[in-house]
Amino acid sequence: MITPDSFSKLNSVKKDEQNVHYLRKFIFWTIVKILIVIILFLASLIYIKRSDKNKEAYERIVYNNSLSFAKVYNVYKEYLGDVIPFKNTLNDNTKLVSDEKITYEKIIKENSGYMLSVSNSYLAPAIKSGIVIKVDEKSSYKTMITIQDKSGLNITYGCLDNINVKLYDYVSKGEILGTADKKLYLIFEKDDKYLSYEEYL
Repeated sequence: MITPDSFSKLNSVKKDEQNVHYLRKFIFWTIVKILIVIILFLASLIYIKRSDKNKEAYERIVYNNSLSFAKVYNVYKEYLGDVIPFKNTLNDNTKLVSDEKITYEKIIKENSGYMLSVSNSYLAPAIKSGIVIKVDEKSSYKTMITIQDKSGLNITYGCLDNINVKLYDYVSKGEILGTADKKLYLIFEKDDKYLSYEEYL
């Protein structure tokens, strides 16, 4: 005869078995993801080491901004899930982050982007989260940083000083990129087309 006490013990045992099953499944897929990343990394190293021609091709693809991190991220996420399943526990609380949107007094079209009139020593926040895909310190707009979000939108921030990020850093929305003195230059680009600022500011 099954008593209420034995029934609750049976349920408890089933829940424990389910938890162990889910834990094993999580560990298995985490190991699979890590192994895939290691294989891809080793394959890249082998490709580079085979010849100077391969090395030049790799540098051209990866470092000259023709590689779309958004596409790589979306393919990885579709087949393997998020890159780091527990990324919220790894947040760096030492980063300077602002909840405010970009504030400016005036905006004018300039070349492919827009020049914003801002205050002295303005703390420039990231408009969207993404990966730093380019840092150009020799631009006519002082230091320029390009951040690509997961949709493939590139936002370039120019006229920056005191940079807080480096190439291939992941940047959260609102994270302070650096300072701008009276001028902040912005370019919005997606699929090789320059976009208007209205949707993003």
